[in-house]
Amino acid sequence: MKKLYDVTITFDPADFGGEVKAVALRGEFLFYESGLTGHTDQTGMVDCDHKYPPRQYRDGLDSIGGLYYEEMTKNADGIYTISLKLPAGVYPYHFLVNPELGEPSSEPRFAWSNMTLPDGSQKGLKNIEQALACDFSGETNHLCVDPKNPPVAPTVTGVQKNSELYVGTEEETICLPISDPAKAGTISYMSYSDIDGKPQTMAVYLPAGYDKTKTYPLILVSHGGGGNEADWPSQGSIGNIMDHLIAEGKTREAILVCMNNSVYKWDYQKIADNCEKKIVPFLEKLFNISQKTEDRAFCGLSMGSMTTLYMYMHRSHCYDYFGAFSGGLAGGEHFTLDDPHLQDVTLMIGSAEEDIAYNQREIGVPTTIRALKAKGLPFIPYFVTGSHDWFCWPQMFQHFAEAVLWKKNG
Repeated sequence: MKKLYDVTITFDPADFGGEVKAVALRGEFLFYESGLTGHTDQTGMVDCDHKYPPRQYRDGLDSIGGLYYEEMTKNADGIYTISLKLPAGVYPYHFLVNPELGEPSSEPRFAWSNMTLPDGSQKGLKNIEQALACDFSGETNHLCVDPKNPPVAPTVTGVQKNSELYVGTEEETICLPISDPAKAGTISYMSYSDIDGKPQTMAVYLPAGYDKTKTYPLILVSHGGGGNEADWPSQGSIGNIMDHLIAEGKTREAILVCMNNSVYKWDYQKIADNCEKKIVPFLEKLFNISQKTEDRAFCGLSMGSMTTLYMYMHRSHCYDYFGAFSGGLAGGEHFTLDDPHLQDVTLMIGSAEEDIAYNQREIGVPTTIRALKAKGLPFIPYFVTGSHDWFCWPQMFQHFAEAVLWKKNG
């Protein structure tokens, strides 16, 4: 039975700077009953049958993406508070200042904004189009990250819309920071000149005790559509995951890089050229990175997963390991499985069981898996709990780093 923790979140209107009439907590605090059975190329459900709010949590449920909404209570000191019982995990959240609710949206383009309330009912936001037009910065339905727990977003392009709530202990979830500071790596943000000659930023993880006299393998990691270079370090806890795996001897020390691919509008060839001609040469001038393809890996989520599959199909001479999380590429102009190198590289591909990428479309994971099977190409399928969310992707990366990377030669 999972331990439940008493969590209290507060909001001080003095930190906001505007009129505050009411405040609500909104975040990914939903749970579901998993039916994961190790399936590989079957079609999963786009939406799970039922999502449970925190007040309906019971043992055996797993976290899943989706918005939970609950009004906060103003105490005698004028501070808004809310208390929840939660199992260990990392939960994205923010506040809505002066919220106005409406009926759930039936339009597919706004379905993501529908919210589950404490009693399990569904509501939407009033005037959702107007809220989107002003980026949720209006007088009502104002989205605000937690001023006392701001997200890690130190760059112009790395804006994050959620704070991250850490619950539990590092023994319960690898996504929490490692307790021994001597075993904690560092993440820094570096500017470089990209393929267009423009300044861009990337996040660079260096393992604890980085030694410039040692040679390190390299992992390039892509976010998904609409994301940026700070997504994996912030929402994905990727530095924490690497710290724990390295400290426990479950993966090699490596240099890890998170770039911003949204700026190229998912032009796969341009992204590949930027990595090979700009990012990697820039890093090689600063760090002692192995020149061997067997020491290089590329992975990513959603659109980044499709980018990974492009790299797998067209750049298998540059990397020996590929991790495609929640996105397929089994059709269209970029699809080809004819490169003889593909027999020699390692590909891990999968998604969450309630993932929108777990479908029959050309960009679906099952379709891509069947194409790999038909061609007789080796691959490692891996499926996890959750949906197309930040509960899925850290699990995918953890398995990739622990069980897949650097295993080809023993």
